[in-house]
Amino acid sequence: LFFPMPRKDFSRMLLGAVLSLVLNSFSVAAEPGKTKYTSGECDSCRTVVEQFYKGWEKVVHGLAADGTYESRSGAAPKITYNQDIEDYLQGFCDSEYMKGYAEYIGDGCKTFMKNHHRPMVGKFLHGEEKFSSSLSKTQKPARIRSVCTELGKVCPAWPPAELEVKSKQDACNACQGVVMDAAFLLRRSTFGELSASALKKKKLEIFDMLENLCLDTYTRHDDEPTARHDVCAHMWEEDEDEMIDTMIKHFKDTTAAVQAMCVDKFEFCKPSSPISVSKAHNEL
Repeated sequence: LFFPMPRKDFSRMLLGAVLSLVLNSFSVAAEPGKTKYTSGECDSCRTVVEQFYKGWEKVVHGLAADGTYESRSGAAPKITYNQDIEDYLQGFCDSEYMKGYAEYIGDGCKTFMKNHHRPMVGKFLHGEEKFSSSLSKTQKPARIRSVCTELGKVCPAWPPAELEVKSKQDACNACQGVVMDAAFLLRRSTFGELSASALKKKKLEIFDMLENLCLDTYTRHDDEPTARHDVCAHMWEEDEDEMIDTMIKHFKDTTAAVQAMCVDKFEFCKPSSPISVSKAHNEL
């Protein structure tokens, strides 16, 4: 017997099948020299740079107060490398800035800092320092590329061309970025180590963790972060409860989360047209 399927449902089923085929082709081990955006090494490095920046701002303000830091417009700041900086570097992985993350994040921090802490701080010392306010572009995405892609070689360059957001018309890509950021936050947290049933009991804590998801688009993206922020805010305001439920269910399978959120729920990505839930979600 043949039962006709509604066109919309068929399109979604077909898109899901196509996405699975595309992603399966990238599920094998990475070739030498390639990196994975969702690897533990990349997660850890991204977290190190994000959190290092928070402490670095405090260090810089302290240096400015005692006269060992001088900001210079359009040029690298004049900084005297002193014991305060060295102490910050040596104790960073055990500091308050690295608390509350999964064990692999802390282990990765120690490995990365052991191998790269001086070149990494050089990235901060030899660049113009701008501590931006919220809702404006920041230096953090460029710093993450500089440290994790160029120096550590543990993350691919981000964003790949197929997921770049150039305007508000790129809502599909922006939605995928929101999902990937949420998955990153869950993956690196201690919640990521819990079973699915245990995660459901932590919904309130996960809500608190994801509460700044949209604001943080400005610290994680520098193509068109306002367009990304607006899509994220729409998703969060429209149905934050379903967003959290979906991420709890699918944070280890970004493709399924994108399908549920960007195609089925919010329809930012049209089933009838190709979208870029491509290798970027698993391997680059």
